Amino acid sequence: MENSLKKILKSVSLSIVLVGGTANITFASSIDKLIISKDDIDTLKLAKEAYSERIMIQNIAKDYMYIGEDIATSDAQKDLKWAIDNFEKRQKILNSSLNNPKLKNLLVFINMNYNEMKDLIKQKYNLDKAQEIIDLAEAISEGENKISDTLRKRLKGNYPIFDNQRYNIIEIAKYYIAYVAGIRDANTVRRMKKTVNELQKGIAEMKKYPGNTVEMNRTVAKIEKLWKVVYQFYLDIEDGGLPLIVYQTTEKLEDLFADYEDDLIKSISKK
Repeated sequence: MENSLKKILKSVSLSIVLVGGTANITFASSIDKLIISKDDIDTLKLAKEAYSERIMIQNIAKDYMYIGEDIATSDAQKDLKWAIDNFEKRQKILNSSLNNPKLKNLLVFINMNYNEMKDLIKQKYNLDKAQEIIDLAEAISEGENKISDTLRKRLKGNYPIFDNQRYNIIEIAKYYIAYVAGIRDANTVRRMKKTVNELQKGIAEMKKYPGNTVEMNRTVAKIEKLWKVVYQFYLDIEDGGLPLIVYQTTEKLEDLFADYEDDLIKSISKK
């Protein structure tokens, strides 16, 4: 997962980074050769850092609950450490690079929530702490999304936007384990099903994208094949009973989405 992020940041200096937003994937019907200014490169890098933090923070919440419930513990512990390390690296970059007073203030809020989250992770696991961590992760994610959106509005050029579906698939695993753990309010089920539907639409858009290379089409085919198997598992959250399968399949899908994103950026870079 981390390797794909590094590739993205390298690719932006050549052409463009595709920064995720809150909408579903949006593809231009055709993409001409793009000339990107240095100012836009710097802005896009920062926007990507903020958006990537949303992925990290949701991984932290997901893995905390998997470890607490003693499911996929070894993998979840490794993923948790990876997510914490990468979140903190990106926070340092944003703290030193952003100079807008409103965004700096938002970073202060994010840091406060993150520190509270880290303190909770160190304490003995229980359902109340799990709910607090979910709420803190949502607040942090909202703040990071605001930073990313604000930065993208400053861009001088018009660039295609690729909404990173990795975020949605992590959200799905988080909601599933939350329900298994006992957080069974209507909001958990509603948001789970909403995220599943958003991801379903996103996969359809990926398949229709006219700029797909042979390799990208192969990746989409793998995603579709796995998605058809697990789609109903995710929707049947109220049945429960498959947390390990959900963890493993969401990890595989996250990697496939990262592969697709890498190839998409490479394809645009060659134009």
